[in-house]
Amino acid sequence: MKRSVIVLAALAVFLAVLPGLAQEAATITPELEAQMVALEDITRQLRELDGEPVERAFPTREETIAYLRETIDQQLPLDEADRYRDFYVALGLLEPAIDLRDVYLSLLSAQVAGFYDTDTQVMNVLPAQGELASELSLLEQIIYVHEYTHALQDQFFGLEQYLDDEEVVKHPDRALAAVALVEGDASAVMNVFAQEVITRNPLAVFQILGQGLQAGNLFLPPGTPAVLSRELIFPYEAGMQFVLKLYQDGGWEAVNAAYENPPVASEHILHPETYLAGQTPAAVSLADATAALGEGWTVRWDTTLGEWYLREHLRTQLSLSDAADAAQGWGGDRLHVYGNEASGALALALRLVWDTPADEAEFEEAYREFAVARFGGEGDGVCWSNAETALCMPDIDGETLIVYAPTVEQAQAIIAAQ
Repeated sequence: MKRSVIVLAALAVFLAVLPGLAQEAATITPELEAQMVALEDITRQLRELDGEPVERAFPTREETIAYLRETIDQQLPLDEADRYRDFYVALGLLEPAIDLRDVYLSLLSAQVAGFYDTDTQVMNVLPAQGELASELSLLEQIIYVHEYTHALQDQFFGLEQYLDDEEVVKHPDRALAAVALVEGDASAVMNVFAQEVITRNPLAVFQILGQGLQAGNLFLPPGTPAVLSRELIFPYEAGMQFVLKLYQDGGWEAVNAAYENPPVASEHILHPETYLAGQTPAAVSLADATAALGEGWTVRWDTTLGEWYLREHLRTQLSLSDAADAAQGWGGDRLHVYGNEASGALALALRLVWDTPADEAEFEEAYREFAVARFGGEGDGVCWSNAETALCMPDIDGETLIVYAPTVEQAQAIIAAQ
C-alpha cells in the first residue's frame, strides 16, 4: 500500500490495497458457504464478468481496527499527514489543529464492513454483530456483492496497478476520479442487487435500515468535518452516476473500457459527457515562488486542484448551487501550496483556465463575492486581507490567478514571480 493514497479521497484505495491481515481460520457452516457462493454467482451475472471464486477471511472488528491503526502509523507518518493537512488548510477546508490520522482511523473504524485485499486476493468479511452467523444478513449480503465486485475488477483489470499509477497517487483530484470509477462500478452492481431484493420484498428496505442501525455503520462519526464526509461519499454516489452513464452509452463493455482509458479528473465524474467526448484538462503551469516568499518557504504541493475541490473551496463562503455554477466550466489548473516550517504559515497560488470566456467571467464574479464574504469590505476588488491572511486575484486575460499569503506584499510577490 502506498501511503500517498491514504487520504479520504482515496479511502477505497486504502481498503483495496491493505496487506494481509493475520488471523486464525474461521469455521463456517455449509449454509453460509452456499449463500456466499450464490452471491458470487449473482454478482458475476449482474456484472457480466465470469470471474473466479475468492478466498475468504473473517476478522473481528477489533482485529481490523488494531490492524488499521498499525497500518496508518506505518504508512501515513506524521510528516505526510501534515502535508495532507496543509492541502486542506490552505484551501480553507479544515482547521490547522486537526489530526488527520485520528480522523481517518475513526472513519475507517466506523465504516469498514468488509474489504477485498488485492495483495492476497482475499475477501475479508466483518460480521456485523461481531460473531459469524450461519448466514449473512441482508445488509451483509449487499456489502458482499459490493466487495466481490472489487474482486472481479481485480481479476480482469488489475486494481492495484490501476490505483497505484504514479499519476493517480500524486494528485488528489485524479485519485478521486480513479476511485470513483472503482467504487461507482461496485456501487452500481450492489444497487441493482438491492433493488431486485426490494422488488421481491418491499419490506426488505426496513430490514436493511434496521440492520445498518444495529451495526452502527449507517452514519459517519459525530464531528467528522463536512468536506471529509463529502469526499468519502463522492466516489460512491457520483461514481455510480458516472458508471451508469457509461453503461447507458455502451453497456458493461463501455465500463470495462474505462479501466484502460480512465477518468483523469473529477470533472469527468461530475460531467460524464466530458469523458465520453474525450475532453482532457488543459495543461497549466505555475512558476515556483519560494524565492519570492523569502527564506524558509518550500513547495508542499504541486498538483491539480480539479473541479470538485474547487467547488468545495467555494462552498466555504458560497451556497452549493452558486459554488457548483462557478466551478462548472473548469478547463484545467495548477496549484502550489507553500509552507514555512518555522512559522507554520501557508501560502497558495492557483492558476485556472476555462472552457469559455463566459465561464471565466462567471467564476471571477463569484470569487469576488467569495472574497467579500470572507474578508468583508477590506479589499479593493483585486486584493483583500485581514490580520491573518491576504487574497489577491489580479486581472489576467483568459486565465484566473488566485493567490493567498500571510500578507498582501507576499501575495503580490507570488504574482510578480509568475
